[in-house]
Amino acid sequence: MSFTFIAQAQTIVTPLGASINSQISFTVTGTPTLAPFTTESDIENGIISDAVNFAIKSNRPWKLTISITNIVGIPLAGGPPTITAPIHPLNVSWGVINGTGSTVTSWTVFANTTNTTSAPIVAKTGARGAPAVSGNTFTLRYKMIPGFAVDPGTYALEVTYVVDAL
Repeated sequence: MSFTFIAQAQTIVTPLGASINSQISFTVTGTPTLAPFTTESDIENGIISDAVNFAIKSNRPWKLTISITNIVGIPLAGGPPTITAPIHPLNVSWGVINGTGSTVTSWTVFANTTNTTSAPIVAKTGARGAPAVSGNTFTLRYKMIPGFAVDPGTYALEVTYVVDAL
């Protein structure tokens, strides 16, 4: 007597689960320093800062919010002993340069919430991806126009950057 066994294919299905968290990171290079205001033209027309360069990586569309979070003024010799009319957020504007350009084409003034802070403002939005994705690498510059109503002094402005998912 002989037996024949026929093998049958079997299929096994197993779930492969994954949990991918939201990831956003950014790097900032450069320091937004300003040259001294030494002439009437500097005080009336303003000075543009050095560049601050951003590179953003995100697996979600993102937004960059900027704000002035503190202003400290120190009197200069020959000026008033106490600063009573300090630089104000409304004396400062910002502009974005996309890609490899070098000129800001549009300036936006910070909106103030107090004499030393500004309301957060969305400066830039972008698509998910690495810095190589168009728009995820860019430059910010600042322009300060003190005018003649601001006391002479040395001023330090603290600018805060926050990148969040849209």
